[in-house]
Amino acid sequence: MTGSGTEENGRLSVGEVLERDHHRIDGYFETFARTLSAGGPLDVEAFNTGAAGLRHHIYVEEVLHFPAMKTGGLMGPVFVMLREHGELWDRMDEIAAKLDAGADKAEIAPVWKSLEDGLEAHNEKEEKILYPAGDDLLTDDLGAEILETLANPDIPEGWTCEMAGRS
Repeated sequence: MTGSGTEENGRLSVGEVLERDHHRIDGYFETFARTLSAGGPLDVEAFNTGAAGLRHHIYVEEVLHFPAMKTGGLMGPVFVMLREHGELWDRMDEIAAKLDAGADKAEIAPVWKSLEDGLEAHNEKEEKILYPAGDDLLTDDLGAEILETLANPDIPEGWTCEMAGRS
């Protein structure tokens, strides 16, 4: 989509759409976090929806977006993002296991804090560095494929991010 942003054509660039997806996912996680720090039950559905959204977002980046960025010379920043994806994936797995086991809020809170802090730092790097660079590197066809895949919430069964299980 080489440079196709809001200013040029009235449509959002791939990077802008990916950033909006960050905000959508963050909304679910914020709902979960409020119930983690408040009295009453945890909003497990909010966590599960946010985690499913983040896993799908990671899938789109790793399968479609990042390969173009590697080819475009951004191997170092992409490697950092892949490593961070693995850490985020592992924290989501850890929280999901604790929720399934009926862990109390005190057991979940430190893992949640790690996920929350890691995700905030990760998203900032993507939004300020990788997405603008990616918008300049993507072909129109690949950009359209990324947007189409992002709109379809399915990922192949059993797929995990490249560096899951390494943190």
